[in-house]
Amino acid sequence: MLLLLYLFEMGEKMNESMINNTLENFFICTNLPILALSKKGNIIGSFGYNTIFQQLLDDNKVTDLALEYDFSSKSHRYSIQSYKGEFHFTLCYIDSIRSKNCIYILGPHSCGTNHALGIVHKPKCLIPNLLSLLYELEQTSLSCSHYHCQHSYHIKKAIDCMHARYDEDISLDDVATYLDLSKSYFCTLLKRETGKTFTSILNEIRIEKSKSLLLEDHTSILDVALASGFNNQNYYNITFKKLSGMTPLEYKKKYFS
Repeated sequence: MLLLLYLFEMGEKMNESMINNTLENFFICTNLPILALSKKGNIIGSFGYNTIFQQLLDDNKVTDLALEYDFSSKSHRYSIQSYKGEFHFTLCYIDSIRSKNCIYILGPHSCGTNHALGIVHKPKCLIPNLLSLLYELEQTSLSCSHYHCQHSYHIKKAIDCMHARYDEDISLDDVATYLDLSKSYFCTLLKRETGKTFTSILNEIRIEKSKSLLLEDHTSILDVALASGFNNQNYYNITFKKLSGMTPLEYKKKYFS
């Protein structure tokens, strides 16, 4: 029982660390204040909030709205709350492994420039792109925390290489050469530590990377497939369905229907 409790607490800490890493990276990229809220109402972490922004958050009961909002509908994965047309908060839920019980709050943000309170200019039309970035950063944090905590130096390095070059025509030989290992030894090491083949790991990385591209409204499935390192759309569709339980089109509709 004590061991199970310890493992649960370690998992929670890793989860919070991953989410806070996502928040920090998102704020660095966008300068947009962001907060992660558990569905129990606890603040997991936040970046970019000064006294004024925190006051706007509290006075307008934004965290209460986030907890009350119904994210269960496929067409309601995010909501932009506007206040007197002067500033906005965006409530967002990303249904992923690590943050499935987490609500993100972005803002305040303004549709106009040079706001008197120093609120950052982020028009509403850019919100889907910002959410795509948030999802991508979350997946990167998840992958890094998962692999770097569990594997040896060579396997960590191999997976880092696959993350960096997933959109290229990268092969098993390429990575083995990069590691200065024989192909057979690298395959043995990879299978022993991950239980997976090189191709299966690379496909998992490519599919996860592709999901953020699918959330961009005007990107075709073919363009996403090619940008994610797949040579043709048919193989991409088959691999996506195998790993995600739905087709790329179904995944896209899940957020935009």
